[in-house]
Amino acid sequence: MSCYSKFNKFTKSLILPIMCVFLLLSSCYPEFEYMGDYPELFSVASSSILGARGHSHRHLGFYSTIEVVEVDDSGRVLFRYSEPSSFPTNTDCFVIIQRNDEEYVYFYPHYNFIANMFTGSTDREDKINALKEANSWNREMSDDSEFERVRIVRQKEIGLISDSLLIDVYHEIFSGVEINPRRNAVNQMHFLRMDDYGRSVYLGTGVGREWMYTNIAVIFQPDHSFDLETGKLVITDNDNYQTELRLFKEANGWNTPP
Repeated sequence: MSCYSKFNKFTKSLILPIMCVFLLLSSCYPEFEYMGDYPELFSVASSSILGARGHSHRHLGFYSTIEVVEVDDSGRVLFRYSEPSSFPTNTDCFVIIQRNDEEYVYFYPHYNFIANMFTGSTDREDKINALKEANSWNREMSDDSEFERVRIVRQKEIGLISDSLLIDVYHEIFSGVEINPRRNAVNQMHFLRMDDYGRSVYLGTGVGREWMYTNIAVIFQPDHSFDLETGKLVITDNDNYQTELRLFKEANGWNTPP
């Protein structure tokens, strides 16, 4: 047997164990963990912006960036959050937090962020000033009862809804979509946050010719039930959805006793 044949046989004998090790490592690949200097800012952004996960939705090697823009006299922070994303929602945003106590970070609900979409420098200045005004910039700190809060984390929570239910609901809201019935559907349903009573918001993103670039927010009730009539919201503007999302959450009893 030639040296080449021996080498070729030896190489083939290694392919299967190498593939097994690769698949094992891939299945055990750790969830994204934010390793930067601002976990409190990461926590607010990933709990406010639909579709935000902290890293590229397709490439785990591309992570979010956080840039502190300004701090006011009371310690509020204006920062820019950006992550590489193939999703049609805009995850490049300016965000304001009110304060943090090392365990939780506090912020005004609904209007604590704007998408980084401006027509010019004047438009940019006007919209950022409006964001500041809506978030009491440079005014005396409000009572905590006006704020929402989330726990400071370095790894975004994945929510409590089971994969099987997420798959079922995905196929309800995106009827007729033809994709892998398990893995892809779960990957297209992204947790935003949960209220104090166990309701949760997810963002579903459509695939395929009919649903491409369609985003639908869904709310699960505390018992994990989902109502197709009242529990879904088609996002009509992927840059400016704060008010429609607020009204949707209010209509579903957000942060009220069940």
